[in-house]
Amino acid sequence: MFWDSLYSALNVMTYWQTYISLSIYLLLMLTPVIILFLIFKKNHALHTMYFKKLLVPIIEAVSVALAVLTLFPIILHLGEDASWGFPLRVMKLLPGSFLGLLSILIILAYIIDVIPVFRKLQSMKMLLLGAVSLAFVQLFLSFINPIIDVELGDFIPGYWFICGILITSAILSKLGHFVFISMTKTLGNRFNLTEEVAELLILPLIATLGFLPIFIYGAWLS
Repeated sequence: MFWDSLYSALNVMTYWQTYISLSIYLLLMLTPVIILFLIFKKNHALHTMYFKKLLVPIIEAVSVALAVLTLFPIILHLGEDASWGFPLRVMKLLPGSFLGLLSILIILAYIIDVIPVFRKLQSMKMLLLGAVSLAFVQLFLSFINPIIDVELGDFIPGYWFICGILITSAILSKLGHFVFISMTKTLGNRFNLTEEVAELLILPLIATLGFLPIFIYGAWLS
């Protein structure tokens, strides 16, 4: 089951909508960082450390949720096109539930970021946020289509599948951390950026590796 899901997840990467959605994710993540850099360059009153600790988890949670809610037809093999209007539809029909989803994702992002061991495991963080978002999609689909019967146990894979997806996430996290360390030094030296700003620019790029475990989990859900 895991290898079939991995193959299906890799197939998701063949859709052009996937790259558009990931580009939007990067845009949402990087735009505040670039604005911060421009402000910080002129006004030293704003410190990047506080931005990273206080605002990045919020931006990350919102960006992941929008990406998953947009790509869910492809991730769950329900269609070959992304549903660009689905997030707005959810906000309109279930505003309270959507805010609840964002609240859960933000809390999880904060919890992971304050635990040093988990902070380096960006792919696992993305997997957790993406899995919760996909579970919400399933529940929303069951809401608009009562014929679909979704139970809590339907979101929990078997033991070996969990081991496989966690190992994959750990490998991607280690790879991402290695690239992160290398690129932080290179970017900082080449463009004369502080280490904090360089980290904020590179982290979103590394975090995109975490979408593969999300796609694997989505293939299992389908």
